[in-house]
Amino acid sequence: MSQQNSSSWDLGRFVKTLSYFGAIPFLSSVDWFQQWLGSRPDPKVDRSAISYGTSAKNATSFLTDPKLGNILVVGAAAALGQQVVQQLVDQGYRVRSLFTPTEEVPTPSQNQIEPVQADLASPEAISDVLKGVSAIICVNGSEYSLPRLIDAAADSLNRPGQLVFDFTNPTSDLKEVWGALDDVVMGGASQSSIRLDTDGAVFSGTVSTANSGGFVSVRTRNFEPPLDLSQAEGVELCVKGDGNRYKLLLRSESGWDSLAYSYSFDTLPDTQMLIRVPFSALIPVFRAKTVKDAQSFDSSRVYAFQLMLSKFEYDGALNPHFSPGPFQLQVKFIKTYKISELPQFILVSPVGASDAEAESRLRQSEIAYTIVKPSSLTDEAGGRSLLFTSDSLPENLDQQNKISREDVAAVCVQSLSHSQARNTTFLVTEAENNCAPRDWDCLFSQLKPNP
Repeated sequence: MSQQNSSSWDLGRFVKTLSYFGAIPFLSSVDWFQQWLGSRPDPKVDRSAISYGTSAKNATSFLTDPKLGNILVVGAAAALGQQVVQQLVDQGYRVRSLFTPTEEVPTPSQNQIEPVQADLASPEAISDVLKGVSAIICVNGSEYSLPRLIDAAADSLNRPGQLVFDFTNPTSDLKEVWGALDDVVMGGASQSSIRLDTDGAVFSGTVSTANSGGFVSVRTRNFEPPLDLSQAEGVELCVKGDGNRYKLLLRSESGWDSLAYSYSFDTLPDTQMLIRVPFSALIPVFRAKTVKDAQSFDSSRVYAFQLMLSKFEYDGALNPHFSPGPFQLQVKFIKTYKISELPQFILVSPVGASDAEAESRLRQSEIAYTIVKPSSLTDEAGGRSLLFTSDSLPENLDQQNKISREDVAAVCVQSLSHSQARNTTFLVTEAENNCAPRDWDCLFSQLKPNP
């Protein structure tokens, strides 16, 4: 028979795999045996051994608190932009002020302000500008490539989340957390490993269909106690692949051969990609067969992560992008994500001078947004009675009705912390109404989300 169909089975690797993951309790607890395998005897992982990227104190608050990231102010040189920057600093935010290459960059008056000068026509410049940014306030998009910035922000905006594995800066020995789990456990001959390089972890090896095999994987030992990721919507992986279709599997049970929840994702050769895996999209499987009556994935009890390359999809269907032979998947990080309940892109689009293309692009993006449409701007002091309307200007209200830049800046800054401003477009002007000046809860409660 050909090597493709038959190959010698490696008993030693079979025993090593099962003992590493605790499937053979006696061998898994023998210190000298595990040291011979190159790992510690306890087949469980204290979750403090993995990298969260934030302190334990901030691990939960980082899911919802935009003050833990930079606020990018686009149009910081404009009079309204200067007002926004100062009010953000007064509210305790860290600010990145954006200037065009032709604008003069002032010396920052406070340590919380980081001025940057960039041409957003360059993808590399946009990428650098967005690093560490949790929200954007754009008060003057006319001199910037605003649609391009919106598209880039939809992919790389630092959405509040929690680092689970930062493979570029690991806090523990990779071999104590992750181990190979290949088709040797079912008589196959495929081999894989995971190692660190300068750009993250590399899952690589050779996948073979010999002996009716055809899968390779790396899996974590069980976390004790399990991870509670219930505040998140799912996980994101930053990967660079080889054109293969891979799977991410999560487990909410501690058993070795327990039910898993799977998500398939495609890669492009030598291209870095951000893969988003919603918990709601995970498919319950047992040995690549779907389990129809299984409960939804319990994200409050995550015992293990697993990455897999298999010739099978689910229920006997073949992986359409599979081919036996060498493979490589580089992983930079795995983090949670949460679709923000708070606006992350505030766009000022004045009445009579609105940017229809940018507004449309923002509404179609996945970013939580607020579009503020002020009437005629003045330099008068703020603190006046304001009117928010999500429909149209009242017939008895002159569209040139004035509003101070100070008040418009306050509306932008306050939008960041009001969930009722999320995904809304509203007109704002000075007018008497039922809300007292600066009663933001009252003002934002009048808004209606866009359909």
